[in-house]
Amino acid sequence: MIVCNVRTLRASITGVQRYTLEILKRLPGTIRTVEPPQAMSGQLGHVWEQAVLPLRARGHLLWSPAGTGPVAFANQIVTVHDIAPLDCPEGYSPAFRRWYGYLWRHLLPRVRALISVSEFTKRRLIEEFGLPADSIHVTPLGVDHARFFPQPADKVQALRRKLALPENFALFVGAISARKNMVRLLEAWNQRRQGDFHLVIAGGSGITHVHAGTNLPTLPPNTRLLGKVDDDDLPTLLTAARVFAYPSLYEGFGLPPLEAMACGTPCVVANVAALPEVTGPAALQVDPLDVAGIARALDKLLTDDALHTQLRAKGLRHAAGFTWDKTAATTYDVLARHAG
Repeated sequence: MIVCNVRTLRASITGVQRYTLEILKRLPGTIRTVEPPQAMSGQLGHVWEQAVLPLRARGHLLWSPAGTGPVAFANQIVTVHDIAPLDCPEGYSPAFRRWYGYLWRHLLPRVRALISVSEFTKRRLIEEFGLPADSIHVTPLGVDHARFFPQPADKVQALRRKLALPENFALFVGAISARKNMVRLLEAWNQRRQGDFHLVIAGGSGITHVHAGTNLPTLPPNTRLLGKVDDDDLPTLLTAARVFAYPSLYEGFGLPPLEAMACGTPCVVANVAALPEVTGPAALQVDPLDVAGIARALDKLLTDDALHTQLRAKGLRHAAGFTWDKTAATTYDVLARHAG
């Protein structure tokens, strides 16, 4: 029997929760889930995971899909999405960095195997923790193509009215934190000629006990903060955007650009961490530390119709190769091999 640690599913939906839900949805009856009796965040959730979860999983293979797990339980496979608290410390609170540094150094060498969502993260696990390469299995994330596809014009217009969206805009979606490079994105937007274009930022503020750099400077002209957007509206919002901007300093995978591509929206992404691996030549890549370079890339993709058309077509083809069915199949193959 395989049991899945779903402690984090009671939190708001981010990439980690979406990954877990999409895989479990495709493996009904093959994995039993284990969760706390109520939502437990922060220290309380970690106490449950370390003290109670091992008792609930005893005698079974435990899959922990969110990068954490009980240190005392060796019959376990952990999915590691990134080691951002170690690699990008400016994006996280000191307490969060200390906890994950301690947890990973004691947990990861003990478990049966690891699943990594990218070759980049696998390399970093080997470099940082000295783990054997054959213990880490890479299973890239997927796109829900039943949701993320170019939405019809009437839905786009309805969302424009609902959210009072401008006609032509570049879009960023994600948590506001230093890791997402928001300050440089805003500086770049301030440098480029505004014209009729706007920058729209969608996403909640970073969680202060987790993230650092959650406060934004004064917004430049033609910039709009939407706040958190309903998950049901996300594909239409991505379709409505002229460009998707994602100059993040660090991503263990980088799902939002793929979802934007699947909706037919060309992307500007950083040329660091896993983003080049994930987006390939289907996105315009920039140095995330080069404010002027970010500004030039945004301006080019916003105004160059030929480039926009070219990257739109490339993005649609590229995103089609990433499916949750494929992710679920490769993940279950890893789990089944260790469950016997």
